[in-house]
Amino acid sequence: MSGDDAAADAFALAGNEHRVAILRALLDAHADPETPYPTSFATLRERAGVDVSAQFAYHLDALVGAFVAKTGDGYRLRYPGWKAAAALAAGTYTDQPAFGPTPVPGECAHCRTAALHASYGDAWLAVACHDCERVLTRYPFPPGAAGAHLDDGGVDALLAAFDDRVRSHFALAVDGVCPECAGRMQTALATVDDATANQTDTRGDGHAIHAVADCETCGNHLTLPVGCALLADPRTLALAVDRGVDLVDRPYWCIPQLVGDAHVDRTGDSPLEATVSLDADTTVAVTATLDVTHAAN
Repeated sequence: MSGDDAAADAFALAGNEHRVAILRALLDAHADPETPYPTSFATLRERAGVDVSAQFAYHLDALVGAFVAKTGDGYRLRYPGWKAAAALAAGTYTDQPAFGPTPVPGECAHCRTAALHASYGDAWLAVACHDCERVLTRYPFPPGAAGAHLDDGGVDALLAAFDDRVRSHFALAVDGVCPECAGRMQTALATVDDATANQTDTRGDGHAIHAVADCETCGNHLTLPVGCALLADPRTLALAVDRGVDLVDRPYWCIPQLVGDAHVDRTGDSPLEATVSLDADTTVAVTATLDVTHAAN
């Protein structure tokens, strides 16, 4: 059986409402300290809401092996089952909250005006500037989680969670680990033609020089400002604190050192290299493979 056929069969396994209910019930049981996990047949059937025992057994048996493990104590999710159940819980395939453009706090990292607005739709969140028309960030965020944050604390709560998510994903990618599948990522600096540099890009880059990361396993492609490579380097974060530069306590899209063009200088072509200035006296270098190096300042 080919890899594509095996993947199709795996997706087909979850293509039934009872099987979806079983996966969700196991995910909920794992998170509920009052429910034994692994979970017994009877408890799992009750939580899944399947009335007919034989029908429940048929669909549960279909999931065992690929998505569910059967143990002496009951049933538990295998990793693929957990991923599938988590995607369902996140609303990845069902929920579609949307809003915007909505004014949000913060100062544009490029033109330094307070004219930012956020939009969310089709599982993507974007923050842009009305004045300079730059897209400061655009990145996916699970719809179910987006709806929960919006219900709990509105747009501000969603943006705070979004900031944390994107920072962690960028740091993983720069370190060579795919934030989606944990596969190996190839990282590099890249350039665009002068004719397209600084134009608004749907992914939120539009920089003459930027960083890219490509996953060898799932094909995930990330484009990020050069300054965001600093998020994966603890020495730089500590150096910024010593210099009184805030790289942490504001949304990353509002921090010129992370996303602003004025703080980036191209310093080499073969190989491509750049420097990022933390302040007037302190710079760090970013190599062609996104390693961050420090010089005496």
